[in-house]
Amino acid sequence: MKHRLKQLTQRYLNFGDVTSDADSEFVYVNVQFGLTTEVGLTSSLDNVRGIITVRAFAEKDKGPARSQTLINTAFTAIETINNTGQPTSGVHVRTGEVSGPSFADDRPFFVSTIETNFQATVIS
Repeated sequence: MKHRLKQLTQRYLNFGDVTSDADSEFVYVNVQFGLTTEVGLTSSLDNVRGIITVRAFAEKDKGPARSQTLINTAFTAIETINNTGQPTSGVHVRTGEVSGPSFADDRPFFVSTIETNFQATVIS
């Protein structure tokens, strides 16, 4: 009787199979909302808080320079959101201090990571 092993899916810190659809580089944005956005805790979602984590993946053999360029673009986008004035209607978003970048190269890609908190308010 032969036993057959199941094929395992490779995982990178909850990223799934990051190599399946990316040839050389990509950016992963994770938006997590705080507990105050749970419908069981509040009936109004006009004010939400959370954390934004951005990870830029670049080919390892290109070194940290390309990864740093990608993460700098994300940092600039976050700062642009924060520097935009309050609208008269819609949603007003503010971010906190950006932490990072931090770097890792123990995966198939060179990874740069930044993180910040945010608060979004509906303007009526």
